[in-house]
Amino acid sequence: MPNLHLAWLSLLWATVVLCQSVVEEISFGHKQGISPNSFAIPGWAMLGEGHVPQLLSDKVILTPPYGAHKRGALWSEQKNPLQEWTADLKFRAGAVDRGTGHLQLWYANNGEKSISTSSIYTAGKWEGLAVVVDTVGGVQKIRGFLNDGSVEFKSHLNVDSLAFGHCDYIYRNLGRPSHINVKSSRTGLEVRVDGRICFATDKVALPSDYNFGLTAASADPPDSFEVFAFTLSSISVSPGDQRTPQQPAQQQPPPENSVPQADDLPASYYTTSEAQFADLHNRLNLLSKAIANLFTEVARQSTNAEARHKEILGRMPNGQMISSLDSRVANLDRVVGNLERELKSSDHKAQFAKISEQIAQTHVGVTEHVPQRLREYVQAHTPRIGFILYSFMAFQTCCVGAFVWYKWRKSTMPKKYL
Repeated sequence: MPNLHLAWLSLLWATVVLCQSVVEEISFGHKQGISPNSFAIPGWAMLGEGHVPQLLSDKVILTPPYGAHKRGALWSEQKNPLQEWTADLKFRAGAVDRGTGHLQLWYANNGEKSISTSSIYTAGKWEGLAVVVDTVGGVQKIRGFLNDGSVEFKSHLNVDSLAFGHCDYIYRNLGRPSHINVKSSRTGLEVRVDGRICFATDKVALPSDYNFGLTAASADPPDSFEVFAFTLSSISVSPGDQRTPQQPAQQQPPPENSVPQADDLPASYYTTSEAQFADLHNRLNLLSKAIANLFTEVARQSTNAEARHKEILGRMPNGQMISSLDSRVANLDRVVGNLERELKSSDHKAQFAKISEQIAQTHVGVTEHVPQRLREYVQAHTPRIGFILYSFMAFQTCCVGAFVWYKWRKSTMPKKYL
């Protein structure tokens, strides 16, 4: 019973997440297919070193499973317009043996030019956040790095010591995609892996107007990194926090028994059935209000379209509309009547007789004239074997005659005796 209750809560949570506002210009893979033309991802630049990232219908292969020292990158062409956001990455890593390589999720300022296809170990001075998936000391990890543009990572003596958060996560050869969720809000930064918290901090506040990017690098033996989807969404706000511009929020101390927003709390916060039910009730209210607003907008658009249609019809005189419709119906009736009379009154026996006669003539031509024509064609194009045979016999006769004459001449010549 508890497992069923948790599954029901998970399903409702997934429904609420799907109702969040997705930034379509910086997202891909969350709908049917990744690219509409199989050549490029709209809103993203594709880079590579040593190879070109392979774009398929449902994924992008940044580094192939063959050949070492390959690099691939994807960078969003538009900057992030949100102050509070959540980014979800769906990827998979595979290797034949103990693969080596790195996968980076970047949120950096002007990342396509300052970072391009570099990894966390080869990047220079950059500004922003990097979530790195790699192996450190034989342990597969997910780590977080920050830089304000003052540290040059490629010349640093110990880049691993610059990580501000990490967790162990076995990502290689799982056979299924892995999910990394990065959430940036006014309460701090949180990184989740497959729904579990990897690391979080309340001392990091990321600005907007940065670019998202994905870079992958393989070594020997290589890691093959595949990206299935990247989604950027705005964080939903509870109704208590939604205020109109004419009514600014007043600074009031929160009550003692107030509960923080559900988006800011992990699932482990709700330890009792009452708290879970209250959180579920709040989320269902948000979902129902969003659906009601959507139906209201659809009804408004339908009403506007109907009004425009009536306005267009009202501009035309009624007599003109009726006469035009009557003339079209009369023309259609006349065409149908002519076709019906033609089918009933016409005698098609003559046409069928002509067709039968033509078929008979064609048969006669095929059975009688074609063999004669074929024989004549073969005779005309057959090589002249008789001439060659007679020439060969004449040559042999001449050779025999010359030999006989030679023997006769030799026998009739005077003999000389010593």
